Amino acid sequence: MHEGRQGWVFVFLILFYSNSLGDFSRGQSYEANQKEDLIEQRKAYKKAMRFLKNNQFSSFSNEKEGLKNYSLYPYLEFNEKIYRISRYKEKQILKFLEDYSETPLGQPLLSHWLPILAKRGHWTVFLRNYRKLRNPSNELECLHSYALYKRESKFAGLEKAARLWTVGFSQPKECDTIFDLLNATGGISNEMAWSRLSLSIKADENSLSKYLLRYIAENQAQLASNFRLVHSSPKNLKKLKRFSADTLENKEIVLHGIARLTRREPVKALELLNRYSKILSFEASKLNETYEKIGLALSRRETDQSLLDSLPIKLRDHPDLVEARIRHSLRIKDWSNVLVLINLFSEERKDLEQWKYWKARVLSLSEDQADREVAQDIYSELSQNRSFYGFLASDLMGTKYNYNHEAHNISYDEIIDLEENKSVKRALELFALGYLGKARQEWYFATSRLEQHERIIAANLALRWGWHKASIQTMIQSRSWDSLTERFPVAHKDVFTRHARQLDIPISWSLAVARQESAFMPDAKSTAGARGLMQLMPSTARVIAKSEGIKYSSQDKLLEVDFNIRLGSNYLRWMLGRYNNNRILASAAYNAGPGNVDKWVNKDLALDVWIETIPFKETRNYVKNVLAYSTIYNYLLEQESPFIFTGEREQFGKRKAPKKISNTINSSVRGF
Repeated sequence: MHEGRQGWVFVFLILFYSNSLGDFSRGQSYEANQKEDLIEQRKAYKKAMRFLKNNQFSSFSNEKEGLKNYSLYPYLEFNEKIYRISRYKEKQILKFLEDYSETPLGQPLLSHWLPILAKRGHWTVFLRNYRKLRNPSNELECLHSYALYKRESKFAGLEKAARLWTVGFSQPKECDTIFDLLNATGGISNEMAWSRLSLSIKADENSLSKYLLRYIAENQAQLASNFRLVHSSPKNLKKLKRFSADTLENKEIVLHGIARLTRREPVKALELLNRYSKILSFEASKLNETYEKIGLALSRRETDQSLLDSLPIKLRDHPDLVEARIRHSLRIKDWSNVLVLINLFSEERKDLEQWKYWKARVLSLSEDQADREVAQDIYSELSQNRSFYGFLASDLMGTKYNYNHEAHNISYDEIIDLEENKSVKRALELFALGYLGKARQEWYFATSRLEQHERIIAANLALRWGWHKASIQTMIQSRSWDSLTERFPVAHKDVFTRHARQLDIPISWSLAVARQESAFMPDAKSTAGARGLMQLMPSTARVIAKSEGIKYSSQDKLLEVDFNIRLGSNYLRWMLGRYNNNRILASAAYNAGPGNVDKWVNKDLALDVWIETIPFKETRNYVKNVLAYSTIYNYLLEQESPFIFTGEREQFGKRKAPKKISNTINSSVRGF
């Protein structure tokens, strides 16, 4: 397996730069088909696409004619129809859908064609084909609403329009016509107007909420104004007389404002809610929901325990708040309360390894030998798991880590057979040509139709092609959690190794970060703007590049594998230096920023307590995953390395509490 990887790494580099390699995954025994030269077909395909994009349709047709036996011929047909969609009649579109039903191209074509029908007013044809769509866009939903109004039922069309109108965001311009009809026919009721105003305010859509004021009834105008005021400045709720009306609208305003105030001033929010609950008849579920939000915010702070205990809600009914309370108790080292709170969980939740671990952690501090033996039994059970808590438990037990790795003996013939699957072949060809988004779409379409063992073969095939994201995703599809080779590919090993050695950082760590950040997807782009394999923000990348004397021409450079790994590795080195070679703090800083981590550092806490009490849930899970993934990569790289280094552990507080838990307290909590 390792020898095979060395071969495809070299060949993949050739492909990356030339986009002209043949079926290299077949290995040295493969002989190029001289009748249909794949290299020439790829060149011809790209040439045909250039003709199409330049509206040279005659040249495109001539080029396409010679590619009928090429695996990507359906994409030529598809793109021709997309570029010349206005020329095609229903019969031709339906023939394409039938001919290429075994591709993911039908739905995109329908989505592109239906707006053309709507523009021409062909509503009957529109309705007939709209039913074939699986996930219509908002634009098409609105066009369908109008089509219903025009051709089938005005009532059904307006009913759907009402649902589409009552949302907390602006709908596309395609909705304007049916919305105008809805308004003209009196279809926008006072209740709908208030509902949409409420949704838009809660979604922080200020421009929309301002626009919606025109639909608000005159007798609700002041309430609407109050709603927007409280959203922008919740401290206005201190004026109790202004918000004392016991109406549904006013109670909604008050609860929303208190929830907003909770973010910055949870103590003040609690005080106000207690006062309002005496003068307003809140619905019990909504009142409890708001108390829960306050409790969550208080739990993230150094809050007096009595304040949390004063919340007038039944904790057992709010498991998320129980979790937050546990973290608060861990932070203030109220060990016995941790056990009391764990006991409030359902049996299913108690059985999660996270809470088993903390039960054992607390019982291990007991003065009672029986409790400490229970703790050891739990640690022993957890140490069998390949996970953050499993590795922690193994360290506490002084035992070897359990990886539970399942290796698969995939034969050469199985690989070749699957490679001939038409959809798989298209996916691999798209990947080879650099059309990564389309390749992923085709791959997921293909693997969703495979049996369990075939998916394992597919993951190995993807690895042979250097397509790491596809291997990982396929293992997730098949729920093959123990297939470590396929789930944790040692991607771009030479590149990661080179930069890790130059910068003196653990290669297992940088691989783990990339695996967590993007699952080795080189073209990954986050909604926040992070780019590439190691998900670097362009602004951060620019600072790193300037400091390290690395040429940085544009943010598109971050989509280049080597460049991204180079900058990402440098940033890891920066964070490691900032936090005294502590991967725990450095990993948290890579995710949440060093400014936040500087505020969170508390060396009085044991390292497991510190990780468990990281304020941001995303960062908390991120750190756990990166540490666990690092250990898995050490195993796959055949490197002896501890889960937590001694130097890292020593930067945190002592593992045990200053004093043991008394027998009196233990007698009330033992046996949870």
